Amino acid sequence: MSAACQHTPDALFEPQGTSQVFDADEKIIIRAIAQVLKDRGFGEAQIEADQKRLETDYVVEKDWRTKVVATIKKVGRKEREVTLLVITEQKDASPSGWKPKKLLGKEQYEKIFGEIEMQIYREWYKGN
Repeated sequence: MSAACQHTPDALFEPQGTSQVFDADEKIIIRAIAQVLKDRGFGEAQIEADQKRLETDYVVEKDWRTKVVATIKKVGRKEREVTLLVITEQKDASPSGWKPKKLLGKEQYEKIFGEIEMQIYREWYKGN
């Protein structure tokens, strides 16, 4: 009877993003995120500037694949909220062939946001 009540987090896993607010223009933030992801090996991100969104292709390594989706939302006169979603999947026997896995925690997202913040400063230095 107790087995029927056991929680199975992997079966119900839905990837969630993490957000952080930056004091910068969307164009600068998009350029900074694209550069950080390129430096991390994700290649050129597809940028949808009109939707304030960018997405990488999957990077496949053995039985794993990972991609990143970033959205930017204006929350104040100069403030923009960036939401990052790192999607990691492992090969399995399901119909899609891939099963989502949560590998990144708060510390890893904070590290990426720190890299984005530093890149924002570099983009400001470069100018438009």
